[in-house]
Amino acid sequence: MIPVWGRPQRARERAAEFDQYLSAFGETLATHPFAVDRPGATHEMAVEYARALDAYEAAKRTADRDLALARQQLDEGLDALNRLNAHLFGASIPHRDLPAPRIDVPASSLPDVPALSETTPQRRAAEAENVTASDERATPTERAPHVDRSDQARPSLRQRYTSDQLTVRAALAGWAVYALSVGVLGNWLAALCCGFVYISLGVAMVGGMGSWLSLMEIWGALKGGLVRAEYSHSTKKAYTYGGEKAWTQWYVFKDASGRTLTYGRGVPSDTLIPLPTRRLWHVEGDEPGLRALWQPLLCPLALLVTVPLFLIGTAVTLVLVPGLLIAALMGAL
Repeated sequence: MIPVWGRPQRARERAAEFDQYLSAFGETLATHPFAVDRPGATHEMAVEYARALDAYEAAKRTADRDLALARQQLDEGLDALNRLNAHLFGASIPHRDLPAPRIDVPASSLPDVPALSETTPQRRAAEAENVTASDERATPTERAPHVDRSDQARPSLRQRYTSDQLTVRAALAGWAVYALSVGVLGNWLAALCCGFVYISLGVAMVGGMGSWLSLMEIWGALKGGLVRAEYSHSTKKAYTYGGEKAWTQWYVFKDASGRTLTYGRGVPSDTLIPLPTRRLWHVEGDEPGLRALWQPLLCPLALLVTVPLFLIGTAVTLVLVPGLLIAALMGAL
């Protein structure tokens, strides 16, 4: 199971991997030796090549909004290209070998094949005209049969949606079933109140996360302790607003493990004389760093706000779910 905070990274990795597959398939089409005007080209070859091109364009358009559907379209284009290759020289491209899809064909087996250096719109238009003309000249028995996709199995939900999308849909479906149950067993006003569960749950999550970060900041400051950092240099900020704190004075501290930590103090001018050394908090943890003296001292004040938010949000959430349903079952509503 992938943690929630790791799902965006995994989604980006899948998108980048699919982009490689899509680019490799596009290069394969652009360098494919087939052409509708080559000697020996048949109507079936032209149809399969056109299907591969259409699938490639459809996958490019769909990739941004539905990666699973784009992958299915790319697989359909690859199947069409495999059928074309089988007609040409009896070879096929495995689906998992898309990053290196070039097929080694002896030059003697393709004596009169003009190579496609690029797939331009003009070339595609010419190919479409040739396919249409060939289809008009062909007898009904020679034309490509219509493919009925109505009986094909629909892709599963995991193929059509990402994990985050499935989580949102499952949460909405669960809330709908819960609210309906409260309305049937109790009253519909209570069912309408169930909609506030997402607000209370969000308040609880914000309060809990804020409390956790404040506690970690306090623990890291107490564990690292107060240290003295030496002045290093001053730099001018690239962007300022109204001239406020246009410069940064940098202080450097090296801990026992030899790691160098820096602290930047904003100042309005480079003429402000820096202190040779400055007392700072050495905060340890996943992201160690230096803090001003007043920064960790604000964390207890932050806890005065975040802890009540967490407790109130959690209490309201429990009252709504499953409190309302329990009250409805007991006949209290």
